[in-house]
Amino acid sequence: MRKGRPWSLPLEDRVLLVAAYWRTNLTLRRLVPLFGVSKAAADRIVGHLGPALALQPRRRFRKATVLIVDGTPVPTRDRAVAASSKNYRHSTTHQDVIDADSRLAVAVGKPCPATATTAGPGRTPARRPPSAPPPR
Repeated sequence: MRKGRPWSLPLEDRVLLVAAYWRTNLTLRRLVPLFGVSKAAADRIVGHLGPALALQPRRRFRKATVLIVDGTPVPTRDRAVAASSKNYRHSTTHQDVIDADSRLAVAVGKPCPATATTAGPGRTPARRPPSAPPPR
């Protein structure tokens, strides 16, 4: 038997809280009124159940595996890590690698300050194909 104070939510609601936190773009402060718990309790729930619900990363892929790389600008409130764009909106670019067959995230990079018009992480200038003549 487990010792200590019992959780304020049943297991099903705790899993739903973690899934809603990961799936939506809501902060814990906006999510906790839906579940009737405090922000601190919700933070403990996400910290406790999050690693248990996360998938283990794959070490290798088959040779025919197709991976999708996506860099998406995400609105961010923290101006210390975000870049300013039009209308004083701040955003960071999140780099994700997704398996095309299962649609599961394979790798997620650290967010970096970038807007839709600036060069993000790992973005290189356009390269010409090997058969194209060199520029004059």
